[in-house]
Amino acid sequence: MSTRGDIYDYILESSSTVRKILNEKECMQEAIDYALRKKIKKIVIVGSGTSYHAALAARRAMEYELQIPVEAMYPLTFKDDHCVVEEGTLVIGISQYGHSTSTILALEYAMEKGLATIGLSEIPECPVVESAEAFLPLNCGEETAGPKTKGFIGSIATLTVFAGELAKMRGRDEIAVEEVYERLLASSENLSDIAEKATLWVRENMEELKKARRIVIVGYEGNLGAVYEGSLKILEGVRCSVTGYQTEEFYHGIYHSIYENDYIIYLGSKSEYYDRMKRMYRYFKEERHAHQFMITSDETFKDAPNTFHYPFQDDRDFSTMEYVIPLQVITKWVSVELGIDCNIPSDPQFHEKMGSYV
Repeated sequence: MSTRGDIYDYILESSSTVRKILNEKECMQEAIDYALRKKIKKIVIVGSGTSYHAALAARRAMEYELQIPVEAMYPLTFKDDHCVVEEGTLVIGISQYGHSTSTILALEYAMEKGLATIGLSEIPECPVVESAEAFLPLNCGEETAGPKTKGFIGSIATLTVFAGELAKMRGRDEIAVEEVYERLLASSENLSDIAEKATLWVRENMEELKKARRIVIVGYEGNLGAVYEGSLKILEGVRCSVTGYQTEEFYHGIYHSIYENDYIIYLGSKSEYYDRMKRMYRYFKEERHAHQFMITSDETFKDAPNTFHYPFQDDRDFSTMEYVIPLQVITKWVSVELGIDCNIPSDPQFHEKMGSYV
C-alpha cells in the first residue's frame, strides 16, 4: 500500500485551492512589496515540469494585469542561453517543495546579474527560497503524491493573483484586475465535477485506453499548458509514450508517424483553430484509423465515440485548468487498471541519483 496521498484526492481539492489562494492574498504581501520597490519592467518565470507548465498557463493573464512582458522559461535555458539580461527584470523561480537544482541555479544566476528574484514555493525555508531575495507562498497545502495536480492549478492561481495585486499597487484599474479574478474563479469552480464525470468517461473507455502504448495530445491557445502538463501526468502515471504538441506544430511533420495503433487526444476548446482540429479528427478517423479521443464543450461532438463532452468555460486565459483534469483522471484510473501505483515514483531515489533535487 502507498503511504503517500492519492492523486485523485488532490485533483478534487483543486477548486478549493483556488478559492483559498484568492481569499488569503495577504500572505503574498512580502513579495508584492518587494516587486513594487524594484520597479520591474519585465518578468521571467522559471521552473521545470509542472512548474514550467503552470508558468506557461499563467503568463498571458499576468501580462494583461501588469501590462509588461512576461515570459515562461526552463531554468537552464534562462541561465545558459541568454547573453543579454534586461535591467528591471524580475525572475520568479517556481518549485512546489523548493528543491529543484535547475531552478536554484537560475535564481543564483539572476542574482549574479543584479536582477530581482522571488522564490515561489509551498515551503518558506527551502533551497529555492534561500536562493532568492523574496518569498511568494504557493499556499496549496500538502501534496505528497508523486505526480502533482492541485499544485499545477494552485501555481496558476498564485501567479495570477500575485500579478493582479501588484498591478493594483502600480495603479492598474482595480475593476480590470477583479474581472480577471472572476474569470479565474469561474474556470476553477467546476473542477471536481469535471473530475467525477471524467472518471465515468475513462471507465467507459477503459478497455481501449489501457491498451495505449503511444499517445499524442494536441491543443492550442490557452490549452497549451494542459497539453504539456497532461502529457507529463500520463507519462508519470501510466508510463507509456506520450507527447504533446501545439496543433499547428503537429501538422509540420508529426502526422507522418500516426497509424492505427496510435492514440490522439484532442483538447477542442472554442477557438479560431477548432475547425482545423475537427478536420484533423476526420482525417485520422477515415484515412489512418487511429484511436481518437475528443475533449470539448462542442455540442455537435456530444454523442461522438470516445468524446468527453462538458460545458467548459473555455476562457482564453484559464481553460488549461479545466482541460487538464480529464488527462489527470486518465493518469489515475488507467494506472490503477494496469496495476501501477502512480502515487509512488518508479524510482524514489531517482533525483538523488541524478542530483536534480538538492
